[in-house]
Amino acid sequence: MQRNVAGTGYCFPPATRPEVWREHIAPVAAVEPLNDRRIAELLRVEPGTRVMRRFGVTGPEAEPPFQISASWIHPRATSGPGWDSPAAGPDGWQHRLEAGGHWPITWMEIHRARMPSTREAALLEIVVSLPVLEIIRVGVSGGDGEPVEVTECVVAGDRVETIHLLHRGGSAREPWPELINARPEGDPQR
Repeated sequence: MQRNVAGTGYCFPPATRPEVWREHIAPVAAVEPLNDRRIAELLRVEPGTRVMRRFGVTGPEAEPPFQISASWIHPRATSGPGWDSPAAGPDGWQHRLEAGGHWPITWMEIHRARMPSTREAALLEIVVSLPVLEIIRVGVSGGDGEPVEVTECVVAGDRVETIHLLHRGGSAREPWPELINARPEGDPQR
């Protein structure tokens, strides 16, 4: 994640080179019932709760759509005016969340490969037999430590690469001790 140099908010995933992204369909921002049990659980609202949903299909200029993005914003964070306008840009709303008392937002991602729905395949301009990578990103408020937004991104499998920095845990801080005669005393292979 990095700052969006072209505006407010953040870029997910961070681009490896400067590039201009565009909206492939008109973005939508509207309050809707959140009926997806998994997303509702991650956002910590009851299924059916009316939640601000921001939806868009974006990608680099002169390329097919890269991702479908649906963001669900917790009702406690959208009480002010202007949330139903997509004019803030793809990630301007995250800037608004942080400015509204949720600084700094931290994120956790859940990745899984799956087959696309017919609608997702049409939006991404792919065949339904090409797997997609689903990225669920949970944004946690720095103000109260509770989820403030959940974003689901769907990316065509042939357009994505993930890079992960692995952190060494406390039990792996020292080198492994030399294992001499690690087999049990009665083992014939010893």
